[in-house]
Amino acid sequence: MKWLSFIILIFIAVILQCGLANPLGLGPQRIMPDLLLLTAVILLLHSTGDKALVACWLAGLAKDLTSLAPFGCYALAFGLMALLLTKTRALFYDDRPIALMIFTFAATVFTEEATLFIGILKGDFHSDSTHILLPVILATALLTAILAPYAHWVLMKFDKSLGLQRKKGYRKY
Repeated sequence: MKWLSFIILIFIAVILQCGLANPLGLGPQRIMPDLLLLTAVILLLHSTGDKALVACWLAGLAKDLTSLAPFGCYALAFGLMALLLTKTRALFYDDRPIALMIFTFAATVFTEEATLFIGILKGDFHSDSTHILLPVILATALLTAILAPYAHWVLMKFDKSLGLQRKKGYRKY
């Protein structure tokens, strides 16, 4: 992982998330794909070692700075998601678009639910109104998963400058 390129990538993802995806959100809840989580998942699946975990935590910290959730919730949730995906990527991930979409969907649901749970524990969210958020979380996860193969294609164009690894036997689709 090349840290200067990573920081520039996170800045670009934050600018796209706040400047482009926010105004184009769907419905009254402004449902939009989570570009920072998508970036973190792709970097995690193509990086090795502890640098990928730190990169995911930093992406969560950047999301904390741009969201209304209690500070630290997304950083913790991204870190937990990174630990979970690091342990399961060798078993299930094989560099196919459908596998990437499933990983991204699961990571988005896990991260948003973990953030909601942390917010409830801290007393910032009320547990009686959380059932309304489940369709929003699922719609956000679906949009993020649909966008995953395209973001993967774009980020793999910069694999050498980001220090990412391609799997051996990489297939072009």
